[in-house]
Amino acid sequence: MDFPYTTVVDWPKHKARTRILPWINIGIRKPNSKTTIWPLGLVDSGADITIADKEIADELGISFKKAIKDSVREFGGGIVTVYVVEVEYEINDNSGKTPIIYRDLVAFTQTSFPQSHPQQTAIFGTIGLFRKVKVAFDFPNNIHIENK
Repeated sequence: MDFPYTTVVDWPKHKARTRILPWINIGIRKPNSKTTIWPLGLVDSGADITIADKEIADELGISFKKAIKDSVREFGGGIVTVYVVEVEYEINDNSGKTPIIYRDLVAFTQTSFPQSHPQQTAIFGTIGLFRKVKVAFDFPNNIHIENK
């Protein structure tokens, strides 16, 4: 499956900046549920685990009672509290091909993602993406994902 890179506009120092980034939508749902949320996230081969905004867990009705509470260190050195649970992922490029569906862990944040990129609601990392599928980057054309 091929996904185009996403054109992103942000406003550092109140000046528009346009960049092309490897952001795609990957579905997340509770195991055995029909309700799927499609967060827009950075495909990040340097991230140890997939991290998603707590609002997604709230929308899916995911409880953190049995979750593993942990913390992850951000690129800037800050520490973020997360709750790790198993979810079902769906990768679908809407081309008519059979979607790729698998279970893996996700770390939901304790608080919402920062507003620097309000459209980004996930970071797809090793756990949650790369250990389950093959990913190839062809910048700036597409991100190719297939079953292992």
